[in-house]
Amino acid sequence: MTYSEIFKILGKFLTGFSLTLLIPLAVGVYYQFIAAPAAHPQPHSTFAFIYSFILCLGIGMSFIMLGSRTEISFLYRREGIAAVVMLWLILPAIGALPFVISHTLNNPVQAYFEAASGLTTTGSSIITAKKFDPQLGKEIPIVNTIKGDTNTTYSYYGTIEPIRGENGVIVLEGVEAISKALLLWRSMLQWLGGIGIVVLFVAILPALGVGGKILFNTEVPGPIKETLTPRILDTAKLIWKVYLGLTVLQIGLLMATNKNMPLLDAINITFCTLSTGGFAIKNSNIAFYDNVWTEWVVILFMLFGSLNFSLYFYMVKGKFFRLSDRELFVFLTIVISGCLFTAYYIFGTPKILLNGNTGIFNLHEALRHGSFQFISAISDTGFATADYDRWPFSVQLILLVAMYLGGMAGSTTGGIKTIRLILLFRTCQDKIESLYRPNTVRSLQVGHRVVDPNVAMTVLCFFATLISLSVLGTFLLSVDGVDLETSLSVITSSINNSGFGFREAGPTSSFAFLSNFSLIVSSLWMILGRLEFFAILLLLIPAFWRRDG
Repeated sequence: MTYSEIFKILGKFLTGFSLTLLIPLAVGVYYQFIAAPAAHPQPHSTFAFIYSFILCLGIGMSFIMLGSRTEISFLYRREGIAAVVMLWLILPAIGALPFVISHTLNNPVQAYFEAASGLTTTGSSIITAKKFDPQLGKEIPIVNTIKGDTNTTYSYYGTIEPIRGENGVIVLEGVEAISKALLLWRSMLQWLGGIGIVVLFVAILPALGVGGKILFNTEVPGPIKETLTPRILDTAKLIWKVYLGLTVLQIGLLMATNKNMPLLDAINITFCTLSTGGFAIKNSNIAFYDNVWTEWVVILFMLFGSLNFSLYFYMVKGKFFRLSDRELFVFLTIVISGCLFTAYYIFGTPKILLNGNTGIFNLHEALRHGSFQFISAISDTGFATADYDRWPFSVQLILLVAMYLGGMAGSTTGGIKTIRLILLFRTCQDKIESLYRPNTVRSLQVGHRVVDPNVAMTVLCFFATLISLSVLGTFLLSVDGVDLETSLSVITSSINNSGFGFREAGPTSSFAFLSNFSLIVSSLWMILGRLEFFAILLLLIPAFWRRDG
């Protein structure tokens, strides 16, 4: 193991990453010194971003100095894997700095969880309004009981101080009481983590040379890595051009279809939609806007984020025959079927929206909110418009399964990915057929593409690892006192980078009830899911770290 090469890579990444802190810093300066203070009473966190920038830059330069004895001409696979994993463990700590320094979150473990949730595009949040005694004005714990075979009572404190007006009256609370610069930072973490921080920096740090391919293949999700151009640097640039183009398009559509939406809101929502991240910037989530067109734009771009980004490249090049892709057909079939199933089962049931609207779901509302929640689940975005925790149990189960399914390979989603589902099905099909026709020579095919048997074996290992880690994670949270249904939903959300949750982690609550132990487990499971297990599990093998290994 050549540690100097790893230090140099980490140094370059962190130095580049420090520059992203200047964007929310500029937003903080604008709202603190230029915009009307009365219209924006939230704290501005300006100095928190200045200190965070200095710290991140200093850490990056320190790593560069540690790796100054090496010139990266070729990066071996082992060093590349170690660098990517270490980067994903370090970056949440850097991303958490503005939360801690601004005293928005005083618990560093909660801040790390929030940043890890952003960078992995999970969208789970511990942001919760503090609760106060109406008579005494003293902070009191939030108490809630989850009923089941054994009732579980949760007692915990909120995380965010409210904004008070005259006579101490609360005017803003929860996520709406956070500085606009920090809200943009949360959204930026998701946007940067969407296609992948590593892919971004491979595109802008050509000094990585041949080693960039190792980093790219370790970072991009999916079992089959498709290179759009002969050079991996050009492929990374093309992916980010598509990503930027779709970002600008969604911001424009949100502004055009909702005249009351501020530009900063449109940017935040876009960053969290296309990345399939799902951080909310309003207490009532997307339901706050109460706008049909806003919801359909979000639905459309959650779907866009779930597709393989190479398809957009081929469409721009006029290669529309690529849309006959087997994975695309299967994914869209699952999406349409899931939306119709959800709409059918919530039609005529009580309507409880997050903005307070109630009633009974009519056909259009069932299609609208059913499609929104199913696509939010299968894209692993985690946005919500309704309290789906009160929907029929069959629908909740479908949403839980959808979180595991995920989108297409090469997308910003988590989960198993559609191509793996196809490979699992074909592998099982071939194995069953071989029981009565053992002498037949078979080749595993998806569409017209022959798949290497090693890829099929890797998919089986991936599936077994996913199930094993899901069981282990659920067990660890249950041991920590979390009820079984909530434990399962938290781990499902974490390992699939979804942000969806049920029971105590449902759409009307947050993850603030988790202890530090459960937050650390969930953070690790989010990073495991983002790197699709194998890269980080390799680090647990002693031979991986030996110089002669």
